[in-house]
Amino acid sequence: MSRRLLYILGAIFFLVLAIVGFNQYRLYQTKQYSPEETAEYISTDVAVKVFYNRPSKKGRVIFGDLVPYGEWWRTGANEATQIELTRDIRFENGETLSAGKYSLVTIPNANEWQVIFNSKIPDWGTDYDPQFDVLNVVGHVERLPQTVEVFTIDFTEENGQPRLTMAWDNTKVTVPFWPSD
Repeated sequence: MSRRLLYILGAIFFLVLAIVGFNQYRLYQTKQYSPEETAEYISTDVAVKVFYNRPSKKGRVIFGDLVPYGEWWRTGANEATQIELTRDIRFENGETLSAGKYSLVTIPNANEWQVIFNSKIPDWGTDYDPQFDVLNVVGHVERLPQTVEVFTIDFTEENGQPRLTMAWDNTKVTVPFWPSD
């Protein structure tokens, strides 16, 4: 090989390495402000795992301002929020979500949220396509007396019934579900 070709290949290699390094650094910086988290619900009937990123309130008005009412939200920050089920689950409206992996998108409103399970899982949370919606259920809104500084997804049980919960600012959203028979 000629020297010129070696210099060109070396330059291309260095450029690719620099681009990859810059993207990793940018991702690291983003994750500092909205770190990754996993919430899990495990019972003898079903395991449910949610992967998401946790943005902070930082003195901002969240719902109705930063996250507008009536518009879809990626339900966290950075990558798309993902939910994975080991078994079918059903909701209050009688509909069933099949076992599998989905992106979790919400449409917040003051009194109730639409919680959407979408079969398309994009690399980043800013890409939502409603034609891939699998199921849309209602999330019940509760006003909290204390502010939740960092967005949190968790699971609770009330009288043996599992509930997916999301809380941020002064809002808590609850979505009851049952393992399907």
